[in-house]
Amino acid sequence: MQIDTIIFILLGSAFTGLIVYFIVKTKYSKKLSNYNDLDEALQEHTKILETTKNEVNEAEKELRELKTDTKELVDLQNMAEELTSTVQTRTNEIKKMQDTYDELQQLKSELDLYTRVEDFVDYGFYEEPEYLYETSDRFTIEIKKVREEQKNYITTNIAIELPDDEFSIDGSSKTAKSVLSGQVKMMLKTFNIECDYLIGKVNISNYDRTLDQIEKSAEKLEKLSMSLLLGFNTEYVKLKYKECTLQYQYKLKKAEEIEEQRAIKEQMREEEKARREYEKVLRDAEKEEKMYADLLEKAKKEIETAHDDDRAALNAKIELLEQQLTEAKEKETRAKSMAEQTKRGHVYVISNLGSFGEDVYKIGLTRRLEPLDRVKELGDASVPFQFDVHAMIYSEDAPAMEATLHREFDKYRVNAINRRKEFFSVPLTDIKNKVEQLTGNDTDFKMTAVAEEYYETLRLLGK
Repeated sequence: MQIDTIIFILLGSAFTGLIVYFIVKTKYSKKLSNYNDLDEALQEHTKILETTKNEVNEAEKELRELKTDTKELVDLQNMAEELTSTVQTRTNEIKKMQDTYDELQQLKSELDLYTRVEDFVDYGFYEEPEYLYETSDRFTIEIKKVREEQKNYITTNIAIELPDDEFSIDGSSKTAKSVLSGQVKMMLKTFNIECDYLIGKVNISNYDRTLDQIEKSAEKLEKLSMSLLLGFNTEYVKLKYKECTLQYQYKLKKAEEIEEQRAIKEQMREEEKARREYEKVLRDAEKEEKMYADLLEKAKKEIETAHDDDRAALNAKIELLEQQLTEAKEKETRAKSMAEQTKRGHVYVISNLGSFGEDVYKIGLTRRLEPLDRVKELGDASVPFQFDVHAMIYSEDAPAMEATLHREFDKYRVNAINRRKEFFSVPLTDIKNKVEQLTGNDTDFKMTAVAEEYYETLRLLGK
């Protein structure tokens, strides 16, 4: 009880005593000589005594009421002190949570999630993972399952491990429970937001670092909550690792599927161009064949009635027409064969010194009857200079030869992400040696890049 409260009660008691004293003093101040006899005096004073007793009782009643009010005041004062203590505790909790938030913001600002992929793939660091599943749709299903597992950990209150022993804050276990509950919610909310941010940005260059950042985020939150002995359930953190891995592989698989679809469409366009080219060649060859056959028949008829002087010229003409007719038939046969055998084609090795620099070569294939047409298309407005052709290798199974070369030089890819970008940073002699190993004979390779447009541009610019 406070000193001022005690003083207040004592003063109240003293005040009541003074009232009683003055009442009695006033009532008894009349002298006995003023009464006729002793009985009258006794009777009168008995009345006064009764009245005084009633007044004293009233005074005592007021004193009791005063003490009751004073007790309620003391209780309110004690409650106010308890509330003040609780407010201070909560204020400290809020400050601690704010410090946690500020540190997480600082952690987020320190994350380097935008490292250029080229910094890795230029040195061949990137390797495709061993995929957990075959399709991106399956990855989507598995990601959803992992998220559901995480929700289950939260709803069953096992995502955060609480201290084993009961403890209280300011002597109250209820307050301690409330503080723990608030801290658990704050830890989970912060960790989940942080993980969503990290996993949403995961890519080839930062996958391993993202896993490390998830672990660091959990550790930092645990350190900030060390006074309450809170810690993340290891299995819950592992679910975040699993989600990150699934999301990472999903992105790669999805990109791969998109690229495969693009490659299929490109192949279909290329085959359609080749088909139209074959059909045109067939039509032209048929026209040529008919034309030469008609001319040959006409020449043979002319020689039957020709003079001896004209026979030599007509024989020469017939010989030339027979040769041209044979070539037309061979062209028609070749076009038909190419149309029927879609695996036949040319594997080409080309470079573009002005566009991509030295020792960078594109290895591709075309099924065109005129394969250089494909090279001309590649050197259109998408690159500043025309391509130089180093080799144009005919193969009965061009796709297989191309695939073998791509596998051989896979670690030298300029772009390790887009597998349809068929550029390799590798010496030309290595490509030549591998081609000769596949074909079993010498292959005609032009080892020097002419780069005529590029060098002429440098001359004109005075470089």
